[in-house]
Parts: sequence; C-alpha cells; structure tokens
Amino acid sequence: MTATFTDGIADLLDARHIERTEEIPTDPDPGNYVVIDVLHFSTTVVELLANGASYVHVTEERGEEFAFRADKPEARIGGGSTATYEPAEGYDFFNSPSYVQGVDVSGRPVSMTSSNGGRALWSLRAADADVDVYVGTTTNAAAVAERLRGDDRPTYLVSAGSKGEEATEDHVGAVLLARYLAGEPPADVERQVFRDVLEVAKGHDYVDKHEVRRRDVQNYAMAIDSRSVVPHLVGDRLVDVSGEATLGPAVGDPASD
Repeated sequence: MTATFTDGIADLLDARHIERTEEIPTDPDPGNYVVIDVLHFSTTVVELLANGASYVHVTEERGEEFAFRADKPEARIGGGSTATYEPAEGYDFFNSPSYVQGVDVSGRPVSMTSSNGGRALWSLRAADADVDVYVGTTTNAAAVAERLRGDDRPTYLVSAGSKGEEATEDHVGAVLLARYLAGEPPADVERQVFRDVLEVAKGHDYVDKHEVRRRDVQNYAMAIDSRSVVPHLVGDRLVDVSGEATLGPAVGDPASD
C-alpha cells in the first residue's frame, strides 16, 4: 500500500515522539531532535533570536548565567521570576516571550536555561550520540519543519513536559511540527482549534494570573507560525540557522492566519 501523509504523521507521533524530558533515551538514535517547550522556554528562545541576540547560551544549571556574564559583560541573562513577574535579583529577564521584548539583546549574547526545555537540551547534548538538536514551538513550527523535512536522517519530536508530567501545549507543538514535516499543513479551522487548546493548556485561569502571562499565551504562543527563526544547538549555544540552506525540500507556504 502506498504511504500517505497521514501515515507519516502517525509515524512521527508514535515511533518518533518523546512525550517528556524524562523519556529521552540515554543512548538516543542518530537523527534530528526538536525540543518543544511552548510555555515558555522554546517560545522565549525564538523571540530572543528574532530580536537580534547573537546566540542563546544554555546553562546546565540555573545560576551559572552569572559566570557567563562575568566573562561577557555585554551579555543579558535570564533566570527565575518574582511573584510580581519581574526578573529575580541579578537577572535581566525570565522565561517570558513578552517580557523579553523590552530587553536590549540586539547583537548581544544571552544566557539562560529552564527546568524543562533547557534540561531536555542538556540531556541530548550529554548523550554520546550523533544527534542534532533544534528548538521548536508553535511560533516557528513551519520554519523548523521546512529546514528538516527531506533530510536523510529521521526527526524526533521531544515534548519537554512540565515537572515530570506531559504538557498539553508541548503536544500541540509536536502535532504542528508533525503536520508540516509530513507535508500536510493544518487548515485554518484546525489552527484555531490549536489556539483554543493553547489558551487553556495550563488551566482556564492561567491567562488571568498576570498581564505578562496573558501576553505570553495570547500574543505569542497562540501566534502560530509567526516566526521564521530556527534555533540549532551548537555546543552549548543556540544559533539561528534559518538563513542557511535547508536540509530538504521546502514544505510550502503555511496556511495564512
């Protein structure tokens, strides 16, 4: 029987979907791995690079960003947040795609991590395996897929999860990537369903917690395919490779919003 686009999506979401950081193999198969932490590490990384950061250095442990800035005084560093959604003492920002809009990162290196997406990156980086690691989210799903689709090596989708549990928003990102990788972009009505799910993925009252979190979800995570940034892990740094030649044939223009 001839394979169909649907067969490709099923394969990606079955055989090649890792549902939590804790399920990343210690000896992963060779291939491309896309770390998806929609709320909020992946989406924040994409915004930092889109706003001109020269690269995003990912620390293994929070707190190591200060040593990075001591070596590179021009750097901006991200850490935890306070109860009023300001950066923790000593930091310039926290994991928030909306907050970083007010941080001058143009031409500067940035250092940050997170307990989910950042940890997933380090788990893959530490593995003695032939892997290439990318960062994906809802805002750059089409761009990442365009770069990876058609590569001879398989692509694995890594939903980072949250506190050891599966995260709905990361699975939405994985489904979007699978659709584009299989050459079957979602229809407008499907994209709206994805947005609706993202808005309540962390609970119906999450967007009411604070104006920052409302913007993070509604203005960024829900802005499907709004960015062309493709973060690729080189050593301990994420760099945007969207301007480089693709690894396979283009997916085609995604459905417009």
